[in-house]
Amino acid sequence: MISYVKSEHLKFKRTFSRKLLIAVPLFNIGFSFFMNPSFLITNTFNWWSILFVPLTIAILCSLSHQKEQKAANYNGIFTLPVSLPAIWYSKNIVIALYMLVMLLFFIIVMSIISILLPGYSTPYIKIVEASAVLWISTLWQIPFCLFLAKRWGFVFTLVVNIAGGFLLGIALATHSQWWISPWSWSIRMMSPIVGVHPNGVPLAVGSPLWNLQVVPVGLVLSICLFIILMVWTASSFNRVATASVKQQGGV
Repeated sequence: MISYVKSEHLKFKRTFSRKLLIAVPLFNIGFSFFMNPSFLITNTFNWWSILFVPLTIAILCSLSHQKEQKAANYNGIFTLPVSLPAIWYSKNIVIALYMLVMLLFFIIVMSIISILLPGYSTPYIKIVEASAVLWISTLWQIPFCLFLAKRWGFVFTLVVNIAGGFLLGIALATHSQWWISPWSWSIRMMSPIVGVHPNGVPLAVGSPLWNLQVVPVGLVLSICLFIILMVWTASSFNRVATASVKQQGGV
């Protein structure tokens, strides 16, 4: 599996994808500061969960698909004596690691801001905790977006994942049925961790959104959905590949 992961990682070499890992956190911080500098931390995490993480995942998955599509429309992979599910898993792993690197870079930048500008300082543990929860709770979007990108392309993937965050995410995040929409999970969990309402304002004292019990529930749901989507999409990828090779007389 390590060799597959290395191979997928090399496919992103000298591409726009790696620049995103630095550009998106910086843009998010700048955007949050411009919107309301008084609530830089809370706004940053709120926009992470609503817009910037879904956007980045959709772009990375779409670029991964375009890379394969340009290389003989996946035929270079389908005809090789390799494990097709392993290739699919490695694509998910590489993008998951890229998202982790992006959030680690964000943690470093926010730590520097806290040191240089004490007025915007926040407990380091809160930044790390929120970033970790955000990463885990959005992993499911990777196999989901890879599947959409391969099936319907870049624009469709982008629209679906961003619309999911804005429409299904925000709409249900404040309700007791927040667990119904996967896009609501990260938004809902940011509320008690960093004290932010899904609409971007600080939580009021006594708000039910301070309830930390949603965090373990959301994490379990996120991990389960990630595993289910990984296995299902890998199986689908394998079936499509097998059918494609048969049509070309490869087997």
